[in-house]
Amino acid sequence: MWGVAKLAKLPCMAASSAPVLLGMRGWQLANVASFAVNVVSVSVGGRVDGEMAKEAKRAAKAKREGKSEAEAAAGVPRDSIYRSLFTPAGWAFAIWGVIYLGESVFVAAQASPSLASSSRELYAALAPWWTISCGLQALWCVAFRPWARRPRHFWISGALLATEAVALGRVARCFVGASPSRSLSTTEFLAARLPLGLHFGWITAAAVVNLNSLVAVAGAAPHAQLSIAFASVWGAAALGVAVALGTGDAVFAATLAWALAAVASDGGTRTREVMGETPLWALSHGAAWAARALAAASAIAVAIYWKIP
Repeated sequence: MWGVAKLAKLPCMAASSAPVLLGMRGWQLANVASFAVNVVSVSVGGRVDGEMAKEAKRAAKAKREGKSEAEAAAGVPRDSIYRSLFTPAGWAFAIWGVIYLGESVFVAAQASPSLASSSRELYAALAPWWTISCGLQALWCVAFRPWARRPRHFWISGALLATEAVALGRVARCFVGASPSRSLSTTEFLAARLPLGLHFGWITAAAVVNLNSLVAVAGAAPHAQLSIAFASVWGAAALGVAVALGTGDAVFAATLAWALAAVASDGGTRTREVMGETPLWALSHGAAWAARALAAASAIAVAIYWKIP
């Protein structure tokens, strides 16, 4: 991504450039087009996570019908090669609805012809990185499919997620860079920093989940999977705390807290027959405490950086 800085300086991406189409500048059009590609790509069925969601719904239906635990669990891919010790519970994925709704608002807001000059400069600065992140999300939708089940291909989806997290991190830095000279307006926060911050945190968590899934797909020994899961829990916690206290990005830390709370809720039940109860109990409780630490760091960041008495 060495050429992104040059891309941001092109006339078509500059905040001061004249409107080129439908009253929008080049960077505004790029934001709209890349988000549209993202949404369309996510809407195409056949991904691995889509198959797992269907199985989970069948399990939930079996449970409502009062079937035995074995029957109710039959629809859940507990023995799936993708399910690792570091797996969020199903309820956590509801955050995607919030993210895409918020980003839809962002795309509409940044395309407004009445956009304030300060907002225009901010949104133009993050546009190259936002465009890249949308493109990487679309590529991930191509990679996270049955054709990439084998370890020699499965790493591709993880690499795309990690790279997308870096791009979204650069988007977050644009907001941090704007803070010293002025405070973000309520509209800028709700329409941009909040949804893009949620996306940054969730994609970071997804990259860690994918790493653990890769270890499981590769057939690593149980003790190795457990070690990587513990490292993932505390590594994610350390990253979230550092970002929150170092930059004031409370949204990122709060999103990681959400993800780790979901990991604790899941409890690694899909591999319990391999690991045993004690190590999974320790991992689940570790994830719960890490989530609490992240929530505390998020609250501290709000109190310090957002000037709340």
